[in-house]
This record gives sequence, structure tokens and C-alpha cells, in this order.
Amino acid sequence: MEIVDLAVIGGGPAGSSAARESSERGLSTLLFDHAYPRRKACGGGLPVKGIEWMDAPDDAIECRMTSISFAYGGTKLKVPVKKGKMVRRDDWDYYLFRRAVEAGTTHVKEKVRQLERDGDTWLINGKHRSRYLIGADGVNGFTRRHFLGPIPREHLFAASGYYLGLKPTENEVEFILGAIPGEEGYLWIFPKADHYNIGYCYNAGTPGMKEALEKLLHERWPGEFTNSGRYKLASGEEVDCIRFGSAIPSYNDPKLFDVPVSGKGWVLAGDAAGHVNPIHGEGLNHAVLGGRLAAQAVYEGDPTLFEQYWREHYAHDMYRAAKTKHRIYRPFFMRIGFALGRTPAVFGLLSTLTRGEYEGKATRAFYLRAPLAALQVLFGMRHRDV
Repeated sequence: MEIVDLAVIGGGPAGSSAARESSERGLSTLLFDHAYPRRKACGGGLPVKGIEWMDAPDDAIECRMTSISFAYGGTKLKVPVKKGKMVRRDDWDYYLFRRAVEAGTTHVKEKVRQLERDGDTWLINGKHRSRYLIGADGVNGFTRRHFLGPIPREHLFAASGYYLGLKPTENEVEFILGAIPGEEGYLWIFPKADHYNIGYCYNAGTPGMKEALEKLLHERWPGEFTNSGRYKLASGEEVDCIRFGSAIPSYNDPKLFDVPVSGKGWVLAGDAAGHVNPIHGEGLNHAVLGGRLAAQAVYEGDPTLFEQYWREHYAHDMYRAAKTKHRIYRPFFMRIGFALGRTPAVFGLLSTLTRGEYEGKATRAFYLRAPLAALQVLFGMRHRDV
């Protein structure tokens, strides 16, 4: 039985990026994924931060963001952006997958159901052998459960929504906060080429998520559900309204990031590692970069080096988000934040954060600017873009 250098389990952004990186470094690589091509239940937004190194071909880009807005109560803060992209996840994922194969990766169209440590190698499904293994098969996929156990439900976001078959009139990405009072999460509206992607992202088990989303849908586009997967507008036009859903890691305790996600001969990346921002559930940039860093550690002969690499690159974002998540979503903070967010003192900070340009401690910067912003509220001063 042939022994390859690396087996990657899961062909999403993390797995395909890891396989491509390892193949380009000269390692013999197997990529296990049984379901290509597929449509991924995801908003498909490539974040502004880190987008320079996120490889996306023009034919996978549905539109380019013109703005990102945040709404709470009757206040809306709209930030112009230039770098954000919306992609079709099926096309983008398949592109990353093909790049891995083009680099020399061998695709194994099998679902991994069995994994054993046999000496210095891994025996996969009883018939494939590999010296190292990267697990990138999702939030509670086989490798996550095998090495660390499932991520507890209290540390997951529930994300679900609809593909609504209406052509967007503006490429504005919207986040609606406070739709379920006192709960941590948000509703979203993402523009795509020929439809809207709308959904909710809240702590798993939050009551009223589906109802809050449907209320937004009916308010924005009055109408009613008809047959399965269809929606009839008040005008009489009937369009597709296809449901999707998934779970996303969202650690509510920063100590969970202390747990190693690698060991002798193995490493986890992407959602399998829990590397998703706990505040808003964005993980595509960490998946792509994390997969590459995992492959680098394997190439250097020690998968546990991944602990050093990911902490150097994005651990600060993860820990900070986990520590501040509960404070940020508090209604008091939201009311104050949005009231001050319209002022010149704070709107500029929000803009640089949204564009991924801010360097420093954002929470501290907010509180330092708050007194000046309060004065500007008192005198009715607003930022020119509000």
C-alpha cells in the first residue's frame, strides 16, 4: 500500500487551500471529499480584511460591495467600501478545489468513516495510508469529533436563511441588530448577482430566529410563502425562496482557543479548528489562511507548529472577539454605540474597522472617543456620510 505524505479530509476553503499549499511544496497529497461540486449554505461574502490574499476568479464573483451598513432600532450606519466581494460559494469552493488538483493533489471521492493510527502513519478507510493528516471537514465533521470531540451547542451559531429570487438594486451588505431583543446575533441581507441571500446568525437555540427573519422578509418585500421554495410578492409576482441552514463555531469562552488543535501527525483547520470570529461568525479568511499554515507546519515535519503560526496571524482577533462578544451585543451598548456612531468622533473609527484598516484596541479607542462623541451628539453634529 502506497504511503503519501499528507491526507486532507474535507475539500472546502480550508482543505483545498491546505492541499494546494502542500502540493506546491512538493508533498504527495490526497484530498478526501465525496460531494464535489456542491452548494454551500453560506452568505458568500469575502471579507474586506485579508481579501488581498484570498484567491477568487472573476467568474466566481457575483458582485463587489459598495457599502456595508449596520442597523439598530431606527438608526442605520452605512460605510462605503471598495474591496469587499460577494462570491458564489459553489463556484469559489470548486475553483479552490481545482487549483489544488492542478498543483498535484489527488482527489479521493470518498467519505472518511474510519481513521486509525498505525505506527507512524494514518490508515484511512482501511485502504489509504498517510504520514500526516489535516482535518478540514467542518464544524463537527468526522475529524473534529475524532480528535477533540464535537463543539458544544452553547458555542455554536445557528445560521439559516433564504435565497430570494429578486435582483438587487444596490450592492449594499446589511446587518440588522436587535431584531430579537437581548439576544446575541443579527439578521443579514447580502446582494448577489441575481438574488438576495438573507438570513439569521444567532447563538444556537435562541428562540424566535426564524420568526424574526420572516418578519424582515415580509417588511422589506411584502408577500407570502406559497409552494415549497416559492414566495409570492404583493405585486403578484412569484419568485424562488429557497431555504438553507448550517452551524458555525462561535466560542463564548476565550479559553476554548487555548485548546490545541494539533497533535502527533495531525492538525485541524478552518471550522473544524473552531477558527471563526465569535462576534459575527466570519471564518472564510481564517479557513484559507489556516489551511495554508497547517500545510506549512506539516511540510516542516511538525503539525504542532500550527499552534504557533495561527496565533501569530489571527489569534488576537479570536480572543478579543470571544472576550467582547457578550458586551457588544448588550442592548445598552448597542443604544449608546449607535447613538455615538453617527458622530464624526466615532463614525471614522467604525469605518476603519469595517474596512479592516484599524490597528489597535478598538474597544479602548471607542471609550476614549466617547466623551467627545457625546458632546457632538449634544450639539447635533453628525458625520458627513451619515
